Amino acid sequence: MTAVTGGFGLLLPEERADAAALVRQGFGIPREYFDRSVELFGPDVMRGLRAGPETGHAGRLVACAAVWPMDQWFGGRPVPSCGVAAVAVDPAERGRGYGTALMRGLLEEARAGGAALSVLYPATLPVYTRLGFGRGGVSFDWSAPPAALSDGPPPADGWVRRADASDASPLAALRRTLLTTTNGLVERNEGLWSFALCPDGAPSDVYTLGGAGGPEGYIAVVPPADRKLTVADLCLLSPRAVRLAQSFLAGYRAQVDRVSWRGGPDDALVLLAPERGVRVDACDDWLLRILDLPRALESRGYPPGVSGELVLDVSDALIPENSGCFRLRLCGGTASVRSLPRGPDSAPKAGGRTDEAVLSLSIAALASLYSGHKGPHALRQVGLLRGGEDAVALAALFFSGPTPWMPDRF
Repeated sequence: MTAVTGGFGLLLPEERADAAALVRQGFGIPREYFDRSVELFGPDVMRGLRAGPETGHAGRLVACAAVWPMDQWFGGRPVPSCGVAAVAVDPAERGRGYGTALMRGLLEEARAGGAALSVLYPATLPVYTRLGFGRGGVSFDWSAPPAALSDGPPPADGWVRRADASDASPLAALRRTLLTTTNGLVERNEGLWSFALCPDGAPSDVYTLGGAGGPEGYIAVVPPADRKLTVADLCLLSPRAVRLAQSFLAGYRAQVDRVSWRGGPDDALVLLAPERGVRVDACDDWLLRILDLPRALESRGYPPGVSGELVLDVSDALIPENSGCFRLRLCGGTASVRSLPRGPDSAPKAGGRTDEAVLSLSIAALASLYSGHKGPHALRQVGLLRGGEDAVALAALFFSGPTPWMPDRF
């Protein structure tokens, strides 16, 4: 059923309690956590959808969500994006299309505001896949007995020093190096830093790790509870920092039975763990939506040694400007994009060329290719992409790089 709506827009102050109730009903999030989030991100983060007059309760809030601007890094460059969280619909009004209408409003607003991408963690897949979201990357929950993380003393040339959890500036400077060498990490604002370092509202214990040349990473831990130690956040930029972190965590072997942390598929602590016992407790997919195709492709970075041209024949049922044929030209790690006209047979007009490398795919499949979460061979194997061997091989080079991951959950 198509929703009849009375309006999408900023959440009004008098609607805050109603929005908090929707979020509690949808996700079990208590009011104090909702209020803390709004205070950290600012009141302008919330959007609402109201019922129309035809429903009999005109103007009543029936759906809400949080949305904020941020940069997400791909290929060593920041791409203007918007994060979306806490998408909640009144349980009595579900199935009427309100969630879709709310998301349409969010995406249109974000695109108009300059965002090239939108990213979220889905509570359900069908709604978002219909809106053009594709799987963009992963977030792993790892855990291990502390003794499994280290089998020797810390590096003699390293140090571990306590830091101030209320000042994220030096930590952000360290983390920026990580942003440029991985795919999918987001540039944290004050709210995301607070969630990372104070996951339960109370500051975690933060330590920087380094050597003679200065800091090479940091680790933040929540005080042990119930024989468990939770790593709230970590950034390890060198082998020495990894070994220091391993020794630091192994030092809790008398107090805890298990250490847990959030990371990616190629997690440094896992790669260098000397003993068995490390396991994956959870793996969540996050979704990516390309809002402005030319801007998204031109904003991200690419392998510097790769050059060439690839034609993308893209379908997007929600944003017409993203549908059509686009020539992606790559040179020196940067891209340029030009829209191509279609011929009478709906095929891209290649200016008389017959050697064009052409890929045909949906905007959702392009999101997975764009982030590097799924390569063109895997997408073609399951029918999400069509193209010849030359085009697929070229796309594999264009979008090669580290597997995208993101520890922040929202």
